Amino acid sequence: MIRVSVPSYRKVEEGNDSYTVFKIDVFHSGRFHSIERRYSEFEDLHKQLKKMITAAEFPPKKVLKWSPKVLEQRRQGLQLYLQKTLEGDMIPTSFFKFLEVSISKSGSFESLDQVDAHPTIGHQPMVGFSKDAFLQENYRSILPDIIVEGVHQGIYSHIEEPIYR
Repeated sequence: MIRVSVPSYRKVEEGNDSYTVFKIDVFHSGRFHSIERRYSEFEDLHKQLKKMITAAEFPPKKVLKWSPKVLEQRRQGLQLYLQKTLEGDMIPTSFFKFLEVSISKSGSFESLDQVDAHPTIGHQPMVGFSKDAFLQENYRSILPDIIVEGVHQGIYSHIEEPIYR
């Protein structure tokens, strides 16, 4: 199970240059980590994905102005792009590398900083995931809510605010 969100962005200033980075929160296998990516890094990912799959719609680059409204629209578009890509039948490994998540031989997810260096593979394997009913907001279980909430607390106990309500 993997879930991503793009909760915020911030301006980075280096000397005379400035650019915007978008924070990506990644929840996978009961773990959480955050990364920051520039819009151009999202564009590079999109170019790679288009070669392998029918990629989700990518938010266009607007050169007009860098107002908070434009940046918020871009943040929302990038979040939707990542989420739609995860809903696809096939997810290339380059997508997981972008999120700094690796898939172990057992099929579980690990952060890239937890994975030993392995020889690179000469092809791009692809992975597909079925939709997880517990990620859907309107899901109604036949189990009492206390059981579902207990499972969620056990999996996501280190997260400050609850994901599911």
